[in-house]
Amino acid sequence: MQPLEWTSDDFVYEPQMDADHQKLFADAEGVRQSLVFGKPASQIGFQLWHLAKSFSAHVSSEERLMRRSRYPAFQWHEEQHRAGRTKIARLTQAAHRNDELGLRDGLQDFARWMQDHVRLADRMFAAHLRNHERGRAAS
Repeated sequence: MQPLEWTSDDFVYEPQMDADHQKLFADAEGVRQSLVFGKPASQIGFQLWHLAKSFSAHVSSEERLMRRSRYPAFQWHEEQHRAGRTKIARLTQAAHRNDELGLRDGLQDFARWMQDHVRLADRMFAAHLRNHERGRAAS
């Protein structure tokens, strides 16, 4: 399993979103390391709880910003977040079953989803947000 790293390719150029994304990648990497180093199920569960909490806070914050800025692709983006929540739920279920293979596969699936989501959906939203702020500043 490859390390989960946030790189310059993951910038969306909105400081809070970039900071949140960095944290999400770091939290997912914490889960990966716990799995790779054979940590006890309780530690893996704690790492997953931390990831789930960070993810939930991030998407809630994004969705508030989308509503406030009247983001035209809100419903589509919200569906993307639902997919991420489902992937986190599957990870949590695998942890409860003590299913190491399910955890590894689920984490890879979530990591791929997260990277794709950040690089497309969140970049689109961040561009909208910057334009929204410019429009407000100009009026």
